[in-house]
Amino acid sequence: MRPAARPPRTHAPDVLRSMSVVLALWDELCGRPGPFHFELRGVSLWPAAPEGSILAVSPCPASALRAGDLVTFRRDHRVITHRVIAVVEGDRVLAWGDSLLRPDPLIAPADVLGRAIVVRRGPTLSRWWIGWIAARRVGAAALRLAHHAGMASGHAAPPRDDPPPARPRAPDAT
Repeated sequence: MRPAARPPRTHAPDVLRSMSVVLALWDELCGRPGPFHFELRGVSLWPAAPEGSILAVSPCPASALRAGDLVTFRRDHRVITHRVIAVVEGDRVLAWGDSLLRPDPLIAPADVLGRAIVVRRGPTLSRWWIGWIAARRVGAAALRLAHHAGMASGHAAPPRDDPPPARPRAPDAT
């Protein structure tokens, strides 16, 4: 006997699925009093929020964010949601996707849209994807631990927005 077919997945009509719509409505969404919903794309927050998860984003200033929160922000022409690692001087936010290998560049307060929570988790992934993401997640966890250990001992600084200065070239031996 075959299992009953799943009903087709339906979304609430007010779920934003296009990041270009979120960018176009950025100022209006920042001034909105309540949360808005959008569908997550990408695997950087796996397994906490797989692709296709529905997020509720409540606009808030960068100063209201705490380590461990999910923050939705804009970077160039993209809308990104990652986990807050720290809020540093000038209310700039240091964020890091759970399955990524390095943190994001510091996020300016004007680029923060708000705090996100997962309302509904997306569908599970195929075994191939799970293996690939799990391997990246282990590497990301190791790098995150090394990064925090370096910051705690004072040997490493948080990532900067500007590139490191160029090294002086040695004079040519003739």
